[in-house]
Amino acid sequence: MSEYELPYRKGKSLTEEEKEKRYKYLGKEVIDVGDEGLDSIPEFYGIANAIWRDWKEGKITTKTAIGRLLLLKRLSYKKNNRKIADIPEEDLEEVRKFIDYIMQVIRNESRRKGEPEEERIVEG
Repeated sequence: MSEYELPYRKGKSLTEEEKEKRYKYLGKEVIDVGDEGLDSIPEFYGIANAIWRDWKEGKITTKTAIGRLLLLKRLSYKKNNRKIADIPEEDLEEVRKFIDYIMQVIRNESRRKGEPEEERIVEG
């Protein structure tokens, strides 16, 4: 086993600190509702807002924010996230529209800041 293997692969459980690092937005900032992981509508909205807030405060770059939002949007599809199987498709579509809106806001504001195009757009 290499030193880079995660503890859970070695048969150990993660410490609270390791869990917080692993679940970047499902921790103190965004309350993990229900089971562990992304499995409820409030979590999608909470994570999208946390990403936007981190970008606005300069904690993450535009490219990182857009990339994370694209991943979040991908996880709003049932084929990519089995934990949301019971959530109605209409609710998930609203989440996707909200995520698209946040991405557009970030792109527009970064354009106003004069960021280079390649820092704004991530193909997904």
